[in-house]
Amino acid sequence: MKKLILTLVMCFAVSSIAMAAPMTDLQKGESAAGYLYWNPKVDIDSYDIGNSNANGFYAETALTDKVIVGIETMKGDRTKNISGTKVSIDTRFTDFTVQYKIDNNVRLIAGNRNYDTSASVAGYGSASESTNKFIYGIGASTPLGDKTTAYATYLHDSYADDWQIGVNQTLSKNVLLNVNYRYHDEDYVTLKGIGAGLIYKF
Repeated sequence: MKKLILTLVMCFAVSSIAMAAPMTDLQKGESAAGYLYWNPKVDIDSYDIGNSNANGFYAETALTDKVIVGIETMKGDRTKNISGTKVSIDTRFTDFTVQYKIDNNVRLIAGNRNYDTSASVAGYGSASESTNKFIYGIGASTPLGDKTTAYATYLHDSYADDWQIGVNQTLSKNVLLNVNYRYHDEDYVTLKGIGAGLIYKF
């Protein structure tokens, strides 16, 4: 049991509650900021850790007709008793990205992701790690109506692959509701589940 618990800690120490920001349509000079929530189911080496609450914020702005720059940060934590032993995880990731629009519906994405994770097991010790990884990927969107847009994104770094499908629903001139499904896959860690957020465009 001690070996299993320490393995879980080390797996968490190189993983994080990671997810990409929603794909938002911005024209030159426009910006967007939003609150994001995700409740993924976490599995480590096929061991069910349960669900983890993650909260985050993001902001991005269109510098030109083709280029969008942005930042996103997401924080999650999880405490679970495994065979009577308390295991605590605290994770955060921060993305700095540049998006390049190939056309109105497809864009390339690249940037830096910082993984910052710590984990501890009562009576056994702790582990932590902070590292930066180059991320890259692609996103595509299509309108489903006057007020609804569907999108899909894929991001990759040397740690993990992230997939996201979602819908942005216009609530008012400046406010969007985002609903999405996200899947994050590392060597031994998977996170998957539904997320939601509110986006303000200005």
